[in-house]
Amino acid sequence: MTPDAPNSWSQLRLEWLWVYDGMVPVTGVWSDEIVVPASVFFVIEGEGRIQADGRKSVVRVGDAFLAAAGVRRQWFAHGTRLLSVGFRASWPSGMNLNAKGLNCVVHGAEMKRLTMATRRLFRTIHGRKTMVGFRDAVKAAPVSFADWARQDAAFRAWFAEYVAALSSRGVFASEVARSTDERVLELMRRLDRWPLDEVLDGPQWVEGLPFGVRRAEQLIGAQLGITPHQHLTRRRLEHARSMLTNTATSIKVIAHRIGLRHASHFTKWFRRYAGVSPSVYRRLPSNEEV
Repeated sequence: MTPDAPNSWSQLRLEWLWVYDGMVPVTGVWSDEIVVPASVFFVIEGEGRIQADGRKSVVRVGDAFLAAAGVRRQWFAHGTRLLSVGFRASWPSGMNLNAKGLNCVVHGAEMKRLTMATRRLFRTIHGRKTMVGFRDAVKAAPVSFADWARQDAAFRAWFAEYVAALSSRGVFASEVARSTDERVLELMRRLDRWPLDEVLDGPQWVEGLPFGVRRAEQLIGAQLGITPHQHLTRRRLEHARSMLTNTATSIKVIAHRIGLRHASHFTKWFRRYAGVSPSVYRRLPSNEEV
């Protein structure tokens, strides 16, 4: 990746979501469209098929799939086992670091260094465990300051190998943070503060700014490729997943916290974006996300 400005990379936001090695529980059927963060997965056993960016990819044993943050559908054969890392890498505006050149299959021979780095990361995070499913990998757990520092360093070392793997394939970083319109940064800050249980109110959302709702939507769409409502949907989905995974909060209460009046409405909404119902998501020892 070739930086445009010496200090621009320091503004990059990195959030580590998981590293896991486990079986895929939902197999033999195509998922609905699901919203996913950036990730890499290696097929250890079985086979996967991914539909994203208007094309379908087949990922076989030994291959890797470099996944972009966004929307996709997926299918896995029975008995499929994955080694996977998930993360978020974005500028303060919300723009993803890598917007183009991802959602592709790479043969294992080209990914040896990244495969080894992923296994090292797994050992650092999970110790002597040989298999850890998605749900256990993302479960919040208290760690000491020293352990947090060690794990964060391990993730960043892995990320350096990931960047090198992308660079070798000609995949470069998206537009750097300094080129993002300050108006967009302010709009994204407002969206990130917007209560999840409230409908996005246009006039109130842009109150005090020298432009209206339509111009705000145009600015975000032109620079980030999303709509304000899509950004809020991602926030709501992440919040719902976290509560289902880490708490015993009822589905009805979770629905209310993201602005849906009835549990049935939440179930339909969650299935649309996550591929499974909230109750199934909560019960699975691991999850369909990769």
